[in-house]
Order: sequence, then C-alpha cells, then structure tokens
Amino acid sequence: MDNQAISGMKTELISIHKMEQGVFELRLINPDKQPKEITLKELKTILQKIGQSLADSACKSLFLIVEGAFIDGDLKQMLQARKDVSFLKLLQDIEKLIAKILKVEKVTSVFYDQPATGFIASLLLLFGNRVAVGNKAKFGFPNIQVGVLPGQAVVFNLLHIVKLEKAVDLLRTGKLYPVSELAQIGVIGDHLQSWEEMPTWLERETKKARPQGSRLHQVIQAKGMEEVLENLPKNSLYHDFLLSVLYNATHIFGEAFIHQEQLSYYSLLTAKETIARIRTFHYGIAAAKQLVEESETPFEVKKVAVIGAGMMGGGIAYEAARAGMNVVLKDVDLASAERGKSYSERVSSKLIQLGKMKQEDKPKLLERILATEQVEDLDGSDIIVEAVFEDKSLKASVVKESQDFLKMNGVFASNTTSLPISGLAKQFDDASRFIGLHFFSPVDRMALVEVIKGKSTSQETLQKALSFVGKLQKTPIVVNDGPAFFTSRIFFNYLLEGITMLLEGISMERIETSARHAGFAVGPLAVLDEISLPLMVHVYEQLPEMNHSQKRVYNYLQELIEEGRLGRKAGKGFYDYPEGGTKTYWTDPELEILDVQIADKDIQERLLAVVALDSFRCLEEGVLEQPIDGDIGSVLGIGYPAHTGGVISYIDGIGLQEFVALCDKFSQYGDEWEVPDYLRELKDQQYTFYDCFESNWPLAES
Repeated sequence: MDNQAISGMKTELISIHKMEQGVFELRLINPDKQPKEITLKELKTILQKIGQSLADSACKSLFLIVEGAFIDGDLKQMLQARKDVSFLKLLQDIEKLIAKILKVEKVTSVFYDQPATGFIASLLLLFGNRVAVGNKAKFGFPNIQVGVLPGQAVVFNLLHIVKLEKAVDLLRTGKLYPVSELAQIGVIGDHLQSWEEMPTWLERETKKARPQGSRLHQVIQAKGMEEVLENLPKNSLYHDFLLSVLYNATHIFGEAFIHQEQLSYYSLLTAKETIARIRTFHYGIAAAKQLVEESETPFEVKKVAVIGAGMMGGGIAYEAARAGMNVVLKDVDLASAERGKSYSERVSSKLIQLGKMKQEDKPKLLERILATEQVEDLDGSDIIVEAVFEDKSLKASVVKESQDFLKMNGVFASNTTSLPISGLAKQFDDASRFIGLHFFSPVDRMALVEVIKGKSTSQETLQKALSFVGKLQKTPIVVNDGPAFFTSRIFFNYLLEGITMLLEGISMERIETSARHAGFAVGPLAVLDEISLPLMVHVYEQLPEMNHSQKRVYNYLQELIEEGRLGRKAGKGFYDYPEGGTKTYWTDPELEILDVQIADKDIQERLLAVVALDSFRCLEEGVLEQPIDGDIGSVLGIGYPAHTGGVISYIDGIGLQEFVALCDKFSQYGDEWEVPDYLRELKDQQYTFYDCFESNWPLAES
C-alpha cells in the first residue's frame, strides 16, 4: 500500500479510486497496530460507499482492500443503543443497503490480511471473490459464543456460499477458522502469501471472471436441512433463534429472508439471556483477568514447589514450567515424582502433534521441572503449592514439613477442593502468608483458579497469589473461606441432586439425558464416576456436619463402595465399563423405579435450581462477594450451562418470583431446597442481582 493512501485514511473511513477499464478500487485501511473498532453506523457508511460505487455506470468491476485489524464496536455501547428507536432504523437501513449491493451483477472481490470477525466478516461475504492475504487472515463470528446472532445477512450469504453443514458449523460454534481451513470450507476462494501478489491476481482473475447472478434470485440449497435442524442443540435462546432463521431458508427467499434474519439479530440483542452471557463471558471474565494485571504487589516467581505429583500436581507443574518458571515436583518417592513429570511430557507431545508447540520447546520445558523425593530441594521457593490427597492430617503434615523451605516473603498455597483454609493455615507459622489456590482438572485445559482467602490471609499475599495465577494465564475468582468454599460446594449439590433423584426411583438414563439437555456438559452420575465415589464420601466426612439429604446420599454411596462400585477406574460405578467397550447404564436391583416418572423439565429445573439456590447462600454468607464471581466460577469451574450466564444470572433470568416458587415446589425432595428468609424478602422487593451489566449487590443498608 502506498503511504499517501494510508495517510489519507486517517480522516476518511473508506476511500474510492477509479482506475482504468472501469475498475473501482476501495480501501478500508487501519495503519495502527491496535485494532480499530467498527460501529454499526460506520458499517452503514462502508456499505453506502460500496453501493454507490457499484451503482456508478462507469463501474465494471470492484475490489475492496481491507488491510489492518478491525473489531466490532463495544458490545455494551451497542446494547445501550438498542434501547433507542433509531437503532432499529439503523438495522433496517443496513438491511436495505445489503440487498442493494446483492442485486448488482458485477465482478466483485475483497482482500483482507487480518482476522475478520463480526461486521468485517459479514462485509466479506457480500463479495463474489474473497481472498485471504498472509497467514493471519482468520475468519469467524466469536460473538456467537456470547449468544449474539451475526446479523447483517450473514446466515443468508453463508447458505449461498458454502455447504449447509459448513455454514451451520460456522454459525453454531463461534470458532475463528485459520486460513488453512477457509478454502476447504469455501469461505475464501484464494490465498495469497503477500500483498505483492494482488496485482497479478487481479490481472489474471478479472479477465476471466464473469458476473455472478444476484443471490437474491437464487434458491438456497436446503437439502438435508431437516436433519441439521434435528441435530442442533435446543437448550439456549441463541440456538432457538438460529433454528428459526435456518428453517426460514426452506420457504422464505431473498430480501424477505434477510429482513427476518435482521429482526432475529435485533430480538436476540434485547434478550435477558444474551445480556447475561455477554456480562459473564465478555465483561466478567475480562474484569477477572484484569485482577491479575492490576496486582499492586510485585511478585517475581523464579522457583515454584509443587508437593504431590498426582494428576493435579503434575498439571500445576506443567503450567508453571510452560510459563517459564523453574519447578520442583515432590512426592513420597522418586518414581511417583517422575510419573507426575511425565504428564508434562505427554501434554507437550500432544501439543507438538497439533502444531501448537515447537519441537525444540519441549526439552526446554521438561528441563525446568525437577522431580524429587527430597524435601530439601524445595529450599528457596517463592511459592509452594501443596496438591496432596484431600485429607486434613496429610495436608497438615505436608505444611509442617515444607514451610521452612519457603522464602521469607514467599506464599504457601493449598490446592484443596474443600478443606477450610483457615484450619490448614494453623499449621503454618505465619497464617498471613497462607492462601488457597483451587485448580481444576485437567489443569492445562481448565482456565479457572478459585483463590480462597483465609481469615488471616493478608492483602499482600492475595496480590502475590493473583500475580502467580496471572503468570499461568488463568482466570481467577476470589472467594472467602468456608467448608468446600464455592465451586466444590455447589458442585457437590449437583451430584447430590442426581443421586437423590435416583433414590427416588427416577431412571438413571433420564437423569443423565435431562442434565445434558439442560446444558450441563456431563450428567451428575457420570461425573461422580469420573472423580470416584470414595472421594465424594471422603469430602462428606470432612464436613462439620451433614444434613438429612447428605446423610442419605452418603449412606447409599457407602453401600455401593462396599460392593466394589467405586467409579470408572474400578470398571464399575453408576455405569458399567466393559474392557474395550462403551460404558452402559447400571440398574441397581435394590432401587425401585417409579411407575409414573416426573417430567424431564422438572429434572432439568431441579439440577439447575439446586445449584443456583446454594450459590445464593454463598452470596448471603459472604463466601462470594459479588454475583459475577458466582457466575464465572459456575460456568468455568463446574460446567454450569453457559447459556444461562451462570448461577446468579440464571436466577435473574427466570426472576425471583418464579425461582422461589420452583424451590418451594421441590422442597418435598430434601433439605437442600430450604429457601433462606432473606431470599424471600428480596423476592417481595422484586429485586434483581444485576441491572444490565452492573451489580446491585450488596444492598444498601436501610
């Protein structure tokens, strides 16, 4: 690109150059390193320029150069703007401009060299020829992940450009596709290595190109649509709207289709569920990550000690080594420690196979991990993370044995699932330097770390812990101490309700299927088999006391354990795991199956609501300080259905009136359904935990 053109773009969003032989060149260029935001109003301006150029009788062919990085304007501003009547008018104007462009039967091409997402991606789809330049030219619609339909005729154009199943993949996942896959899908027709190749491409392709017929007059090939619609998930508002838009393709055409698609885009933007997802996944997680960036306490971590080389300890060691830190991985004997280190070897090999790690980086990473059985090797550690088995006595002895090897300004962290941090800190000489860091398995794939403050944990220790979490590129939530803290506490309520329903006579298959239909990644009984039945029993034994529902489940688990049904590793638990075969449901002959089963909807609501209700208790008790921490922790930590936005957003989504009514309806099933008096008071006040993106918690003192 010539410097004069780039300079001109500082004041002009899109420039037009009329060239020889009726060729029009349009340029949309961002010379800055930082991505430029494109708003809907600016998109309208770009479309107007393209439309005007194509309408010019002198124009025989047109190409657009999109050079540099562009992103959609701020979602928060757009969601605020949607309240204005002019917003819908703006969408209608864009719709008409798109239709006007698609009516013109001239040769059009677009070239781009950076990731094309959102509005820019929708713009590319208007052109007959789409050409990627370089290897950074990805393509996709990541806002789908927060429940936002792309709009701007994206569905219409994709259904005309690529095969049905590929279009649905693009619209279902929100994945950003690399250049290498885009040609196979059909999104791009060509891939140039550099801008220098563009003139040759234009000269060659423009000569042989013929204007394509207007897509507005073409019938969408909807063969196989019925099967596609049947297989799409049906547990979120986004997928409901996507189903509706895709169904339109079978009987609505041209401008009418684009109009309905644009109306669906607008409707989703105004929906509670969409706002909840954006609040949690866009702004909430970004704010959580900012916690680690804003740490006021400098904490240089050169040496990390991890005690316990099991799956958790091995995973933490890998993440620390990947971040460039030297790691000492200790276990009771060298063979166990080496097995823990081998986890890093396996993960690295897998990443190399996937092209996500360079071969030469693997030995460097492994060199940073020292496997040992000698406690003296921990000497001089900046942070010690104990990750031994979930047992008070064992953890206490580990703390006592290793604390003298920690630097004077170092941090001691316990990777405990449920044991109170303040109790464990009593074994440490300086409880102010003791904190909980609850990682999730598998550590290398789970983004969340639950940071637990004990009663004596200092602010300096908290900041150092957050700094360490940031170095690992993890997303933290900060919670206060209590039995099982937050994520484990609500997770075990999910498991408890699954087992409770089984004991009531509800079939295992219906419990597991209903959980998946509600949006949980895995059913409660399958999850319990994975973590093992003895572990849940052990966690219950660590609680100060158990309520009636917990005792009932505890006793049943003990019976299963006595029969050797320990979980997946034992080959049998709630499922049977035949060697070399597929797991199958196991039916306990001692349990009666109800003649009249409760509705699937009731099963789904019980699983969703029981977790949300205990999350409110965590908020009321002060374990959680803000609703957003509960939302982030639930979706990232325990796989709570993402479409809800999280546990507290789920309550807001259905409203406190309906939520309390649900809990009262289910109160016959156990102690876990007891509604706190304070929640009833909030219901009577018609309280909401959020006002759009802002938290209403805590309530102002009256």
